[in-house]
Amino acid sequence: MRYIVVLIAFLGICMNSSAIEFPIKSFILPNGLKVIVCEKNTSPMVQMEVWYRVGSKDEWDGVRGMAHMFEHMMFRGSKNFNGEGDVYIHEMEKLGAQINAYTTFDRTVYWQELPKENIEKVFAMESDRMENLILDQKVLDTEREVVGEELRLGENNWYNRLSSEKYKHLYPAGHPYQVDVIGYLEEITKFTTKQCQDFYDKYYSPNNAYLVIVGDVKAEQIFDYASKYFGPIKKQLPLNAKKTEPDLFTFTPTIEDMQVDYPVQIYSYVIPAPAVGTPDYYKFNLLRDLLFSNPNSILNNSIVENGNLAYAIQPASDDSRLYSNMASFDVIMQAQMGNAKVKKMISKEIYDIINEGIEQELIDNYVKNLEASQIFQNFSNQAIADKLGFAEYYFMDYKKYNQTIETYKTIKAEELTDICKKYFNPENIKVINIKPAME
Repeated sequence: MRYIVVLIAFLGICMNSSAIEFPIKSFILPNGLKVIVCEKNTSPMVQMEVWYRVGSKDEWDGVRGMAHMFEHMMFRGSKNFNGEGDVYIHEMEKLGAQINAYTTFDRTVYWQELPKENIEKVFAMESDRMENLILDQKVLDTEREVVGEELRLGENNWYNRLSSEKYKHLYPAGHPYQVDVIGYLEEITKFTTKQCQDFYDKYYSPNNAYLVIVGDVKAEQIFDYASKYFGPIKKQLPLNAKKTEPDLFTFTPTIEDMQVDYPVQIYSYVIPAPAVGTPDYYKFNLLRDLLFSNPNSILNNSIVENGNLAYAIQPASDDSRLYSNMASFDVIMQAQMGNAKVKKMISKEIYDIINEGIEQELIDNYVKNLEASQIFQNFSNQAIADKLGFAEYYFMDYKKYNQTIETYKTIKAEELTDICKKYFNPENIKVINIKPAME
């Protein structure tokens, strides 16, 4: 019983704030590289992330898929760290590191978690591949085949294949997210080393990137390493101006019905979602979670858990977006007669919010649970690094890492009713009906 009391007391202390309870400092090198350090001395491990302000949104016709393929190529080797195979993976593993990377529409992030005594070697390696990446024909041919195989493996999964086919119909020409991150195989197979070099020269530089380091380190020592290894890099890029994007609210997806080679029926709800920094951004995200995305959401409870009318509601949208995007929610059901009632139930739940509002208690409970989740995430080096990196990317200020929670706390029920009328009104919402292919 004593342990339970201690745990409750501990939670009571934690629940007062989801702030990161460790010193956070930053420094900007003369070449524009920002370094963000969180001195979290709870373990001997360090998380280091390099965030580049480049994603598939920055590609152009002929190089669709280049940002994602670069994620692969960055592991192959550089001037001072070269050899056969994935040199960077092998060298990092020798240091006791876990290493990986990811690419989205907006950004590319390289990360590793390793023992603190080896952090200087990682600075040497990361700076070298920022400045001296090897981009020869051999590397290109190898990674082009790897990405091609990744595309083919994705096509072997019925849901991935369906999502890829559906995505082609969700955006108008000229939108930064018009092409999915992985790109087109027919373009990838034609990439040239010159195109790769041009992409590298255009986006990989100190003033188009920043570092996030979390762990048992001292900020001053990290700043010294950054100055020593990244400081000499001279290349600079002009800052990218935000692109003009077509209006998604006047665009209708170019498909209403699809077939899938799997015995399910899917209602795919497609809703224009506002970008970061717009007045509706946080309110839309909160209502989206309360309606669709959260496991305890209104629709998940009524349609899946209690109604047993669907297998799942699968969100296919991202709350990190520099531009407006199409939020997508797949209601996956058994293929059978009478599924139309599911659509009617979803419309009724939405109309109930429009006509009667949403309970403030529901909002408050969700925010409390979200805050509790954030608190426990603060025990993880990687979770903290991701928070700081996200805030620096989308708000240009890592100190706003807790802004989502703080903003959610201020949102009132009547504001979400207005958002429901504007974005989720069944009269305007688009639904793609996906049925099993006829044999």
